[in-house]
Amino acid sequence: MENHDTKYTLLVGKKRIPVTQEVYKAYYRCRDREKYLDKLAVENNISLETCAEKGISAEYIIASAEDSMEDAIILNGMIAKMLQCVKLLDEPDRTLIAELYLRGKSERQLSKETGVPRMTIHDRRDKILRKLKKMMEK
Repeated sequence: MENHDTKYTLLVGKKRIPVTQEVYKAYYRCRDREKYLDKLAVENNISLETCAEKGISAEYIIASAEDSMEDAIILNGMIAKMLQCVKLLDEPDRTLIAELYLRGKSERQLSKETGVPRMTIHDRRDKILRKLKKMMEK
């Protein structure tokens, strides 16, 4: 049997740095774990950077994102009721909600597009959301 002296190196920048076997394995274990979490994050629309900034474990977010069948049924019922309530709003209110929540525009962006002050849009949004909440509770 041949005696192989395996040398472990990591690429840092454009230079190979010799490391111990433990450091080498730990590096690749962390890298593989990060790739796995990235894959799960993409599948569940979760940003690892956001989780890190907030100090939240990505594993916790992913585990809590898996809804039970009962939760899905309740959520679907609530969405259906919310859509019915939105249909009962007058046209300007419906348009504002659609722009902010369906088209994903910010209050600032909508203000620039319509010429309506941002605080006016904000106040209208709050008023509409209170109205929708009352409608949902009935």
